[in-house]
Amino acid sequence: MNGYYRFAVGSLACTSLLDGFHAYAWKDFFSNASREEALAALASRGVTGESIETPYSYLYVDTGDHQVLIDAGAGPFFPTTGRLLASMAEAEISPAEVDTVIITHAHPDHIGGLLREDRSPAFPNAAHYVSKREWDYWFSDEERAKAGQGPQKAFDMFFDFARGQLEPVRHLARPVEFAGEQAAIYPGIAVFRAPGHTPGHMVVQLSSGGERLLYIGDAVLSPLHLEHPGWLPIYDIQPEEAEVSKRLIFDMASSESCLVMGQHFPPFPSLGRVSRRREGWEWRPLWLKED
Repeated sequence: MNGYYRFAVGSLACTSLLDGFHAYAWKDFFSNASREEALAALASRGVTGESIETPYSYLYVDTGDHQVLIDAGAGPFFPTTGRLLASMAEAEISPAEVDTVIITHAHPDHIGGLLREDRSPAFPNAAHYVSKREWDYWFSDEERAKAGQGPQKAFDMFFDFARGQLEPVRHLARPVEFAGEQAAIYPGIAVFRAPGHTPGHMVVQLSSGGERLLYIGDAVLSPLHLEHPGWLPIYDIQPEEAEVSKRLIFDMASSESCLVMGQHFPPFPSLGRVSRRREGWEWRPLWLKED
């Protein structure tokens, strides 16, 4: 399998980049669903067994003036990840030419590739945009103590990981502060507040020539979260806020026919569209023809 897939959004030259894969237990994605319901839903999608293998897909955008990477992969966090730089090399994209990194949130599979083995920045010439709320959350001792007392205590190590990956790029960081619900990065590239999965989680919007793409980060983790919007992953730090964000994002995506890139959505390159379906939505991969 190629590690990259090229496409365009108007005049924006885009490349989906593969960092690898990871298999999750079904319960991690659908914590409040019964085993029978979850496995039946997975079977309807052609998934057998009790694990869910997801691609780790990330987005590179050449605007003509800027070379932008959206999220930086998991690096060596899992044995099956860390392919991002190789995929970039396949696509003839130089890390040194990336001048902008947009971080949707600071979970390991989005910032694990920010550093090289020697702990130097993998994208040394890039401004690293991250929500100020997100940055402050992971560096807050108060939030860490609070997380250790609640249902997220199993992920206490995420604080150490986030600090370890973000501190070496502090001099490159450009905290995003929102006056409203969105902030412009460059013409044609904006970020939206989408809290819930993490407190400072963002969604990235590309717009050019009347076309739009939403890179949803981890607003949801599986297409089945669209069909069953009440099913919750264990990873959402603020589930109620995540529910609000999810409805805003996918109501927009379905009503305005936006192209959507779901970072964990199989199969790679994780591109498709969303339409309304009963109480939720339906995901259709990009190359799946309409009936």
